[in-house]
Amino acid sequence: MCTKDKIILISLIGKGKIKEKGYEKADYFFEETGDVISTSFFGSALYRTLKKQNYEIDQWLIFGTKQSNWSELLSAIEDSTSDKCYHDYLLELCERVYEEEKAGISDELLKRWEKALRHDIPGIRLLPVDPLDYKVYINAMLNEIVDEKRKVVLDITHAFRHMPVIIAFSLIVLKYIKNISDVTVYYGALDMKNFINGSHNNCVPVLKIDFVTKLVSFAESLATFNNSAYFVDLLKLLDIHDTEETYFWLEMNRQPRSQLTQIIQRLSAISDENSYRSPIANYLNQQLQPLIGATLDKRMIERAKFFFDKKQYLKALILLYEGLIIGIGRKHKFSDYLQYDARERIREFIKNNVQLVFATEHQKEIYYKLEYTRNAAVHGTPPRGTQDTLEQLDSFEQLFTQGVKLYEDIVNCEGERYGC
Repeated sequence: MCTKDKIILISLIGKGKIKEKGYEKADYFFEETGDVISTSFFGSALYRTLKKQNYEIDQWLIFGTKQSNWSELLSAIEDSTSDKCYHDYLLELCERVYEEEKAGISDELLKRWEKALRHDIPGIRLLPVDPLDYKVYINAMLNEIVDEKRKVVLDITHAFRHMPVIIAFSLIVLKYIKNISDVTVYYGALDMKNFINGSHNNCVPVLKIDFVTKLVSFAESLATFNNSAYFVDLLKLLDIHDTEETYFWLEMNRQPRSQLTQIIQRLSAISDENSYRSPIANYLNQQLQPLIGATLDKRMIERAKFFFDKKQYLKALILLYEGLIIGIGRKHKFSDYLQYDARERIREFIKNNVQLVFATEHQKEIYYKLEYTRNAAVHGTPPRGTQDTLEQLDSFEQLFTQGVKLYEDIVNCEGERYGC
């Protein structure tokens, strides 16, 4: 995180273990500052530590139940204050909160407590929830979190275990709705103080889990690739950089064979690793391999099938039709079949040589239906008998499958009859 960015701190507060008067405390060691802070509510220690590092905490949202130890929030406030009247009022109100929270604090008292705490913590919000209302967390965050760009710090230490899980998944949904640029997770690992080597004077270690952000980035980049074929961000996460131009060339139907070969070699090396990156690299490798076709028409057909699988039907239709035209031109020895001006002459050739190009009447029908559908979809012209393929998904999918087979039968055939 950068200290220039405003952040939103989200905590959960539980009931804790009661030990005589007050809740059992723990000594949390923050490696970032070298401080040990004793508190029963880890969120208070985290708030003070972030403030010490000059982070601007714009909002602090705290979820809990009616029985949570809300009184422990007093520990988030610095010990000294120049306002003695406020200090005395705060201590008196804290005692009332402590007594009432045992049976369940009232909304009225909790609001008074929140208002008092805002004297020192302006962005604090105390949000009592029913822990079994799974939608309450995302609904509350939708109402509370500002729309301006923010980073989020999520404290998952306290409360029922399912609550931080739901909040974490909710933040993934809210990441774009609320312009959340980054999520960092903190955990006060109470049960790990003897597990982690080098823990400070037998204190409770504080885990800053940055890896969550990388996993979210992988999930988002995989989703982007699966829906649009854009692989640049996913490759960056695999430490393969400077591939923007390669993707652009593919989009423009160029032939960046050497660049793709290098990318695939890098992906193959990562695929051999014994890590989570291996299956991701292998999956991407399998998707990119067919694009190193020897001919433009083959690459266009492969990309047509790729986009068809991603439900990008118009893009798939255009690529299939153009790939078929170029493939027929190549097979029938058009020396300039790669030139745009040659496409019309290839189409004219097909029209005048249907017996040579097509083996059956059915193949010819598929070709013209594909052409009519493509023209109607791209230019908005009347469908000329292809209304079903433009308005019925099942019919379009059937035509696309037939079009791919037509390409394979004509362009990838064997024998002299079809110019192969």
